Amino acid sequence: MATLFTDAELAYLGAHRLGRLATVGAGGTPHVVPTLYHFDTANGSFRIGQGPLEGRGQQRLYVRHVAANPRAAFVIDDVVTDPDYAPRGISVKGTAVVHTQGGEAFGPEFGPQWVEVVPDWVSSWGIDTGSYTPAVPRKA
Repeated sequence: MATLFTDAELAYLGAHRLGRLATVGAGGTPHVVPTLYHFDTANGSFRIGQGPLEGRGQQRLYVRHVAANPRAAFVIDDVVTDPDYAPRGISVKGTAVVHTQGGEAFGPEFGPQWVEVVPDWVSSWGIDTGSYTPAVPRKA
């Protein structure tokens, strides 16, 4: 499968574990949450596991949002401070899918349910370009 990511972006994704997932519920209210992720190099998607919300009687808000509106965004970023301040990162937009089985494979703290974000738009900064020059966005 062709990837939307450059080789430098793939290396960056492989070196990081934390991103920010943005979703929007049926009522239009946005929600952003930091999440650990696994990047699936075979299909270019992000796999986001989750631990169970014991005693809460509900699913995580981003799971409820994805059920109502499957569009999502995901950002992975950091700042290099030596020798100069240099922000860098990757922003993706795409379709999110809730899977009900297999999340345990992400680690012992995760339950069976997980979310997959399949990008159809990618942009980055500070990876293939200067820190303040965004790359030309790519679409699927």
